[in-house]
Amino acid sequence: MDRRRECSNGTIQEETVYAITSRCAHALGELALGAALRAHWGIENAVHYRRDRTYDEDRAQFQKKSTAQVMASFRNLAIAARHHLAPRCARLRDRTLPQMHRRLAAKPQIAVTLLTKPWL
Repeated sequence: MDRRRECSNGTIQEETVYAITSRCAHALGELALGAALRAHWGIENAVHYRRDRTYDEDRAQFQKKSTAQVMASFRNLAIAARHHLAPRCARLRDRTLPQMHRRLAAKPQIAVTLLTKPWL
């Protein structure tokens, strides 16, 4: 798949992207294949990139699979709490996830309040 994009400085960047799929690329069509690739990378960039940069999740090694699942659940809870609280709390709106972690680590009573207070 060839991709062309115009950069902000006016130059044109061209690249060839190779993808492996279980579906027949010719039957799928170029537009649908492009949409599927963008959807995949949208998820990767929105969720996994944030988790890997904040939690260094790709290097985490656990002896038991259940430990990894529990840690992933805690990470998901932290991301969901940040996402849920951002519109309601002006002090947190422009803060990043690591900044929120540092603030809650410095003042654990805020974390306890946030976890025990109903979100609805």
